Amino acid sequence: GAGVASAQNMSVGVSADVTSIDPHYHLYSPNQNIADHVFGRLIERNDKLRMLPGLALSWAAIDELTWEFKLRPGVKFHDGSPFTAEDVAFSIQRVPNIKDSPGGFSVYTKEIAEVQVVDPLTVRFKT
Repeated sequence: GAGVASAQNMSVGVSADVTSIDPHYHLYSPNQNIADHVFGRLIERNDKLRMLPGLALSWAAIDELTWEFKLRPGVKFHDGSPFTAEDVAFSIQRVPNIKDSPGGFSVYTKEIAEVQVVDPLTVRFKT
């Protein structure tokens, strides 16, 4: 059988203090450097900044104002619960509501007028 995992300390060197581990609280390089190791994105980028599948396997414009993302099946959170389109919708809708954010992510999400959950693995963004 699998052994029981035990907590361990980990040290990470960064050039400035991290102000929050909340991925939407403060758009600040040290925070983002840590977030890159903890949180996934729908779309990742390689070293040449080319877009690659991340938590989304594919994405496509389905009309002038709508993007549809097909999510990667089988992704789980640390507690074992499944990652679904509901989680994507929650994350996008959460961004403008972060209290006392010194520099949030609304700059990236303000063009999204509506998030539609089509099914557990499909989400649409209306701009």
